[in-house]
Amino acid sequence: MNNRRNFLKIAGTGLTASLLQPFQTNATVLNTKGEKVKIGVLLPQSAEHPNYPGSFLNGLRSGIDQHSSIKKNKIELIIEPVNFGTPYAVKEKTHKLISENNVDLVVGVLNSEVASHVGSIFKNARLPVIIANTGESYLISDSKQNDFLFFNSLNLFQAAYHSGKYAVEKFGKNVAIITSLYDGGYDALFTFRQGVETAGGTISETYLTGQNDPDFIIGTLDKLKQSPPDCIYLFMHGNESDEMIRNLHFSKLNIPVVTTAFSTEEHRLVNLGEAAENIISISSWNKNLNSKENKVFVDQYLKNYRKNPDLFSVLGYETGQIIYNSLSRCAGDFSGERISKSLKTCAIESPRGKIRINEKSGMVNNHLIVNQTTKSIFGIPENRVIDTFNPVSEFDEQFASLDNDLRSGWLNPYLFV
Repeated sequence: MNNRRNFLKIAGTGLTASLLQPFQTNATVLNTKGEKVKIGVLLPQSAEHPNYPGSFLNGLRSGIDQHSSIKKNKIELIIEPVNFGTPYAVKEKTHKLISENNVDLVVGVLNSEVASHVGSIFKNARLPVIIANTGESYLISDSKQNDFLFFNSLNLFQAAYHSGKYAVEKFGKNVAIITSLYDGGYDALFTFRQGVETAGGTISETYLTGQNDPDFIIGTLDKLKQSPPDCIYLFMHGNESDEMIRNLHFSKLNIPVVTTAFSTEEHRLVNLGEAAENIISISSWNKNLNSKENKVFVDQYLKNYRKNPDLFSVLGYETGQIIYNSLSRCAGDFSGERISKSLKTCAIESPRGKIRINEKSGMVNNHLIVNQTTKSIFGIPENRVIDTFNPVSEFDEQFASLDNDLRSGWLNPYLFV
């Protein structure tokens, strides 16, 4: 118990549920018939982005605690840390949640690829699990066909596909990629290439940095000057992304940059300043989306946690909404089969808009947003919505080559390193 409490403090959840005001919704009141629903949470850690575990957990608590369901002891969250989300750690903690804690449902911030390693555990136990992540990996058929696996993501592999198409259609056919060893081992880089090729473009060069490469930025800038592409796709994260963006700006190459939503999050834009101007990113959420649900979420999150929500906050909140909505329609029957059936028919209004779970794949659908960074009236960069897309289907034949048993790449959830 002490380890769990310490982990919650590290994850940034020092404010207990009893101190927080609930997010107001129109959801049906959950009737547990005097029982308590137990939800296990498999939560990884991140040295590079230490705020993300706490952001997700804050959002998850807020999304679930509708009509004070946690405060009234109708729902209990049991948190288990899984280090960096490797299959071994996930299996170990999953067995613990099932055998020792007798949970009714599991939520895991895990790479979808790990689902192929642990999916049989949930299927055999008849226990539903919602895997939440950035959407870095394509869902293979075995995962889609498991009635107890559900997926909610920030749509990274779909966003990368549309980023490739957008780069070619808006800026030209000659596209260069700048990425790192740690970013390149996910399906999103493959789907970006697919998007470029679909739009009739080509990848002219891929600049890949490894560990301890102090000359990478200078060398890459020199090569870009010698042979400038029509557009750059920057697939990096954290400090590496910041440094590359700054150097691209101050080198005055004037090459359009398309990147991921994680490189243009609000807290990163503040640090980047003028270097971030006019960068394009495709995401599934923007803090400034003009909808009632989003405004309520942002305002209440800021009030409760004294900081603005990030992408993992909204992912956690929406996952919590899905859980509460599904449990409230179970009519007091919280067997694994009943919860799974309820999840398959879930359709709600979230901060990201109207969403539903695809009954055939167990995957949540979300629209995609094209953002362009511009200066706000206060002179601080912000993401302005300039277009929207429907996500490419997880069943699209273009990705069929990813649906095989000979898959490789990183198994940790993207950004949890």
